[in-house]
Amino acid sequence: MTKVVKRKGTIEPFNPNKIKGSLQKAAIDAGYSVEEKKNILEEVFNNINKYIGKKQRVKSENIRSCLLTELDKCEPYIAKSWRKFDKRYKAR
Repeated sequence: MTKVVKRKGTIEPFNPNKIKGSLQKAAIDAGYSVEEKKNILEEVFNNINKYIGKKQRVKSENIRSCLLTELDKCEPYIAKSWRKFDKRYKAR
């Protein structure tokens, strides 16, 4: 099972539901419904799972970077919304 190394150094098992939830929140924050962007969110989620599934350990910032790269390719407005959220709440 893949382990995620968090920003503060803690380690936890990879939970794909966290990624799915984050993608859904980003879509909603960008002004879309989850249903409206379902196919794009599924594609990004599947690509991230492929990336993570090959690793024993992965840093949370690498997951974030990969997610944003995928979103930039297919839905830049959701990526922009995600970055705004990060800047506002996660930079503390």
